[in-house]
Amino acid sequence: MAPRTDLIATFRDQLDRALETGDTDRAAALRERLEALEGGATSYLRPQRPGAMGLGTSDEVPRRPVGWKPPKKPDPMTTGTSRRR
Repeated sequence: MAPRTDLIATFRDQLDRALETGDTDRAAALRERLEALEGGATSYLRPQRPGAMGLGTSDEVPRRPVGWKPPKKPDPMTTGTSRRR
């Protein structure tokens, strides 16, 4: 067996023992590790790297504040006129 499959089998054995003894916290931690190793449905999710998105934010797309409205568009007929009389 490959080392990865050995590790998965070991985690499954530990998970079974944790469930038999009623240690739900340990079982949940082992289940999460098993899902990460087996590449479950959430295998594309990874913890955020500190500082990867900039200072003080983890938002990938800027969000508008609540109640914000875009400014009024300028009148297109004012660009060709002069202020001189």
